[in-house]
Amino acid sequence: MRRPLLAFLLFAVAASAHAAPERVLVGAYITDLYDFNPSANCYTVSMFVWTRHVSPRLHPLETLEIKNAKSLSLGKIFEVPRNGVIWSQRQVIAVVRYDWDLRHYPFDRHVLPLNFEEGEWDTNEVVYVADAAQTKVDPASTEDGWEMRGFRLATVPVQYPTTFGDPALASASSVFSRATLTIEVERTQIGIFLKLLLGAYVAFVLAMMTLRMDQPSLFNTRMSVLVGALFATLVNMRATEGVLGRSPDFTLVDRLHLTIAFYILVAAFVGFVTRRLAERDRKRAGQHVDNVTLVAGVASFVIINAVLIIAAVRS
Repeated sequence: MRRPLLAFLLFAVAASAHAAPERVLVGAYITDLYDFNPSANCYTVSMFVWTRHVSPRLHPLETLEIKNAKSLSLGKIFEVPRNGVIWSQRQVIAVVRYDWDLRHYPFDRHVLPLNFEEGEWDTNEVVYVADAAQTKVDPASTEDGWEMRGFRLATVPVQYPTTFGDPALASASSVFSRATLTIEVERTQIGIFLKLLLGAYVAFVLAMMTLRMDQPSLFNTRMSVLVGALFATLVNMRATEGVLGRSPDFTLVDRLHLTIAFYILVAAFVGFVTRRLAERDRKRAGQHVDNVTLVAGVASFVIINAVLIIAAVRS
């Protein structure tokens, strides 16, 4: 009778343990956010991560993973029993993958994600609980030109369509606990934006100046200046990709460059029209077309710039 009774007790204990997974408190303190790199689709974060749990058989910081990290630098784990729980802490430096949306650059705001996930025990054994009260982001952690606008820590179970070969799982899937820390940052410096567009704006001014060149004697000079201005605009647009990185979307910088290129093409078309008028002894009519194009071009360009920039700010 002893063996069946002992087996029943062991089964009851095992079932009880299985029914009550270990609750692991997870929190973090962000000390630095830097190397915002849109061209490489990543950013770097330095932080202290901690856990609190009861069972001595678990070592959550050893099995914790940062799912969206490209690379990790891990410090030593400090594990100390405190008031009936085991408190652990570790410094982590991570290069994190992030798809930068620069459509509204330099008026862009981003929500940077950090996904902490239990990498060994599924939710039958370990469940994360967010230490939201103690999770903080140093206000001075962001690099120059950026400000931190808010953050949030939340936990959520993540289901995978595989058991990863675990024979203890009867279902065709597995569920692991994840804590997601989202940090909202906003760009506050627009100086580099003006530098990126300076060459293109100069090209626009030169294109408008050609409308004051005499026809037909300076037609070749006029076309040479316009070709140079168009080339400078396209080269300047390509150079911005080295700073911002390539994007499948049309950014504000792209739209402004393309607008300038369009105005240069309009100036070239008007040049052909006014030359034809001058050759037909209608030089004054050609000068009138040039003057109207100059005034309308500058006015409409200023308005279009204002509309595009205001739309980016509001978005």
